[in-house]
Amino acid sequence: MRITPFFAVAAALLLAACFPPTTTHPVGTTVGLANDPALTGLWRGKMQNDDARDVYFHFLPASDGTIAVVMVQAGAQPDGGWSVAAVTTATLGTNHFMNAQLQFSDGKADDEDEARGTVPLLYRFEGANRIVIYLMDEDSAKAAIQAHKIAGTVEQGQFGDATITASPKDLDAFMATRKGASLFGERFATLTKME
Repeated sequence: MRITPFFAVAAALLLAACFPPTTTHPVGTTVGLANDPALTGLWRGKMQNDDARDVYFHFLPASDGTIAVVMVQAGAQPDGGWSVAAVTTATLGTNHFMNAQLQFSDGKADDEDEARGTVPLLYRFEGANRIVIYLMDEDSAKAAIQAHKIAGTVEQGQFGDATITASPKDLDAFMATRKGASLFGERFATLTKME
């Protein structure tokens, strides 16, 4: 199964692999999803798996509480390398979360990914102009689901997708803990603000 480009949902996810773990409800609904104003603007990203190319993220807040994120890969071919996602943000304890849904990839609507739910991302600030983004680790998510630490499903096979199906209340309670934050693996991307 492919991974979509955008943070994936982002540029490292331009590689072929399984779809990252998703949730049936956005993380943070019980505390309220609101635009994080610290994200607004243009950021240059370095993906952890690709030191050669920069990826540019433009966070554009909307009045409906979502953020449109336009991602463009530097040096992309004329027929690819850009995506648009709708993102919501929330803070649970000391953990900052993005919930991403891909809308367009290289100019084409991505209805298949919308049906999957949202891709949760953990982000942390390293100073005023630097953010580190963490993608949920697939093996950790599957292990948590199979150990009944959080409700969810795991598709069959080595590359089966993981979906966290916990209620909004249970999902947020879990994600506010160290166990919830530990599902997010190593650095996925480091973003530096440009303007």
